[in-house]
This record gives sequence, structure tokens and C-alpha cells, in this order.
Amino acid sequence: MYSGQIRILCVLCALFLAGCTTPVSTNIKPSAEHVAKYNDLSDLDVVATLEKNVNDARNANMPFLAPSYFREASQVLSESQSALGNKSREVLVSNAAKGDAILEKGRAVMAIVQYRFAKELEYKAQLEEHGAPKLLPREYEKVMGDLSGLIGKVEREQPESIDREKAALLQSMLDLVIKAIQEGALHESELINADSRMKNADKQAPLTYSQALRVYQDAKSRIAAAHDDKELVQRLGAEATFAARHAQQINERVALLQIQLKISAASVASVGGVTSDVGAQENVQPEGKASGTDRVTLEKIVLQEEDRLRSISAALKLRDLRDLPLEKQVEEIKRAATDAVNQPNGEATIQDYEARLTAANNGIQQGVAELEQKDKQLVEKDDQLSKKEKQLADKDKQLTDKDKQLTDKDSQIKMLKKKLQTMKLL
Repeated sequence: MYSGQIRILCVLCALFLAGCTTPVSTNIKPSAEHVAKYNDLSDLDVVATLEKNVNDARNANMPFLAPSYFREASQVLSESQSALGNKSREVLVSNAAKGDAILEKGRAVMAIVQYRFAKELEYKAQLEEHGAPKLLPREYEKVMGDLSGLIGKVEREQPESIDREKAALLQSMLDLVIKAIQEGALHESELINADSRMKNADKQAPLTYSQALRVYQDAKSRIAAAHDDKELVQRLGAEATFAARHAQQINERVALLQIQLKISAASVASVGGVTSDVGAQENVQPEGKASGTDRVTLEKIVLQEEDRLRSISAALKLRDLRDLPLEKQVEEIKRAATDAVNQPNGEATIQDYEARLTAANNGIQQGVAELEQKDKQLVEKDDQLSKKEKQLADKDKQLTDKDKQLTDKDSQIKMLKKKLQTMKLL
């Protein structure tokens, strides 16, 4: 009984595989009209005409919309090219006519596919427009494979389950379209944020870095809700990239100031004869918590400097320059200020801008000096604490010695009492 069932299953599988591999052109025969097109042509022109028809089909996207028909027509062309000069003219004409008949059937299938899968083909165009093959190759190949499978069913005239599979495919393609649009608009900001995270931006510049992440997530959500609004998508992508670059340059500025503070703290520690880690901005309090003053203060100092530069650039009617390193911002401001010299009251204007730039530079220097002073005070406090600890240790030793002396005296008193009792007994 079981062997019979196995044989039936094998037969069904063989029939299924045969259906999948059977050429679609098996029952296609060229008509008299197809043959008549080539009767008056030379052997070379017969093959050339068929080649042109195959190329026209390729340009019309038949390799995707009716791949089996295009593949078999291409095979006929290859055979005709090989037969040129080796086979009779009748064979060449017959092959070319058959190729034309296959292409004609292929064009009919293409029309059906374009009608039945209009939305899927629209999504395919959008995916290619937004770079999905490059940005999301695996997901793109998956949905294209599913779509090709449905097209194959149309070619083989097997409509079973197409509608059910179409619904699932449409949703998958829409999800991928949204993802591709998000990836295209936010890819640069995502890479910049990842680079900043690797360089400890979450610890060194938490304010600007967390803001960059918020802008990125907000843009991602809003793009998902309005992915077909190209202007909005472009603006949200630009905002996310701007925020990411801003956080990146603030983090780099903070890291530079940290190095300066470490050098300063190291020199203070060597002069004071105390080994300290205060300049490394990882001060640990008695409760085991980071002090939180150094890094955040460094970031705030950089942001204050940036605000001063921003007020100057706004007065010069420049765009928001905060996505540039501070040195580049200063260069842009100086260039614009130089241009402003040629305007009415230009000299007074340039002097005002130079004064603001000087104030901005003085501000950052003052902030760094204050931090250096704090570090120096912390070193001195560490020194004082060390001395106090030594004094307490000395006092503990003295108390221990006194306790020992009292213990000895108590033992002596006890011995004297015993001697007196013995004498009284005598």
C-alpha cells in the first residue's frame, strides 16, 4: 500500500517538474504570415531581421515580463546564427518564423502581465528609483523572485493561488518601498551617527548626539507615514544629515579639548607629586558615580562658542553653519565679512564681526581655563585627603597603642589583686 502511494507521489512530482521545465513554445507554430516575412530575404537578412526583433523585445523588457518566451526566442536566434552557411535557406526561414511566433506570443503575455501586476510593476519602478538593488539587495532579490514566480505562472497558464500570493507580495513590496525611501534619505546620517557612536559621542557629547538620534528617528517615522511626498522626504533627510554632522563636529571638538585638559592635568599632577586621573574626565565620586561636570561642561562650552558664531553668521545672512567644524565656520564668516567690507559702513561692520570672533575665542579659552582650575583644585583636594587619611591612620595607631597599654595595666592590676589575696590568706 505504502509503495503504491510513494509511486503516485513520484509520478506527481515528475509531472510538476515537467510542467515547470516544458518549453512554453512547444505548441507554437509559425503561421504563413510569419514565413512570408522572410521569403524574399537573403540568408543573412533573415538572421539579421530575427536578431533585430529579439533586441526590440529585450528593449521592451520582455526578459522580465515574459522571460520564458524571450529565452526561447533567443535560443532560436542562436541556432539560426549557428546555422547560417551550414543549413538550407528553408531551415533558416522556418527557424526565423518560429522565433517571430514565439516573440508574438511573448508580447501577448507581456500585456497580460502588465495588466495583472500593474501595482507590483509600479512598486518595482519605485524600488529601482530609490536604489533598492544597491541599498537592500537581499530584500530586493526576494520580492523580485516572488514576482517572477507569479509571472511564470501566467506564462504557464497556471492561475491557481495567484491572487492570494499577489496580496502578500504587494504588502512586502510596499514595505520595501518605504524602507528603500528611508534608507536612501537617511543612509548618510545613519553612517555618521554610527561613526560618532564609535568615537564615544554618547559620552563626550550626549546633548547633541541624542538630538541627532531624535531627529533621525522622527524623520524615519514621518517618511514611513508620507513616503510618497518627495519634497518632505528630501527635507527630512537633509535635516537628519545636518543634525548628524552637527553632533559629529561637536564630538570631535570636545575630544580635542579633552586632550588639552589631559595634558594640563598631567603637568599639574607631576608638579604636585600626586598621581591623578582628573584630567581624563572620568572622575568618580565616593558613591561610584561619574562627576558629570567635565564632559557635559566641555560640550556646553563648545555649544556656547558655536552660538556666538551662529549669531555672527545670522547677521551676515549666511546659512546655518553648525554642520561644519568650528574652524570651517570661522572661515566662512571671515569670507562673508570680507565681502561685507565693500558694502556701506563696511569697515565698521568688519570690526564688529572681528570683535565677536575674538569674544567667541576668548569664551572657549576662558572655559578651558576654568576647567583647568577645577582640575587643579581637585588635585589639591586629593592631596589634602591623602594627608588626612595619613593623619587618621596615625591616630588609629596611637589609639591601638593606648588600648594595648590599658590592657597591660589591667593585667598587672589583676595580678596584684591575686597577690594581695594570697598574702591575706597567709
